[in-house]
Amino acid sequence: MKKAYEYITYLTPEFIYIPFDDEKLLNISKSRKVYHNGFLGTNSKNEKLFSPVSGQIIGYRQSKYNGYEGKSLVIENDFIDRREKLNPSKNINKIKKSEIVESLTKYGLNQKVNSKTTLVVNSLYDKKYDLKDVVINVESYEEILEAIDEFMEIFNMKVCYICVDRNDLFSINAFEKYINAFVNIALVHSNKRFKDSNTVFYSIEEILAIHKAIHLDYMYDNTIITINYNDKPTVVKVKVYSSLSELLGALKIPYKTKKVTINNNYISDISNFVIDPSVRSVIIKDN
Repeated sequence: MKKAYEYITYLTPEFIYIPFDDEKLLNISKSRKVYHNGFLGTNSKNEKLFSPVSGQIIGYRQSKYNGYEGKSLVIENDFIDRREKLNPSKNINKIKKSEIVESLTKYGLNQKVNSKTTLVVNSLYDKKYDLKDVVINVESYEEILEAIDEFMEIFNMKVCYICVDRNDLFSINAFEKYINAFVNIALVHSNKRFKDSNTVFYSIEEILAIHKAIHLDYMYDNTIITINYNDKPTVVKVKVYSSLSELLGALKIPYKTKKVTINNNYISDISNFVIDPSVRSVIIKDN
């Protein structure tokens, strides 16, 4: 990869597969139409479900996800991303803390933090198989640092450490352009010393999701994966809950007679595999 920020976008999948576990907990209109960021109900853990696209619900199916298999709600994408309402960006100084907590809880991002919390933001790196965080850092380092600064100010946190692999020079160089403007944020190269109960860990992608939840009341509706085919990495930004087989077909990457591993776990059949935010690397090799 010549530049850390080069990637392919595939944000127009034909279908989206939202995981759920109890049909009674779904909130679906009679028309079965859904909006982008539209509320779809909850799962049995009371976690809220939202749609990353607008379109039509056409049914259900069994799908495979990273580490489990279950029912999914199938949405046919209309490629418009229509929203029920457009949310203007909110001024952080005019939002009540209770509203912020509500937004974070709504999108599954809330952890217990207070003035004694040490915030650690983890950034992972594997130059061959996992370039997700590198691309995010290089593309969004200003937004990441500003989001961390706002998050700390809201909850009166005193310090944040961004943990970046010492070999990830792209990310280090990106953050060093701007990090001196934030006296309470520092770069470190290991998170092993952060073990006390006052430490809270977030990923780089979750920080962007926090920013979008607080300012726009929207879910973070895409993710980045690294596809390594015959030792050549391709970085792709893709809508969450897209079909992996649809993505590979669009990229013209053969996989049906190949060995496929996802996050280092061998997957025997990916025909029904769905990409959620936990998917980072897809490795495709000859058997």
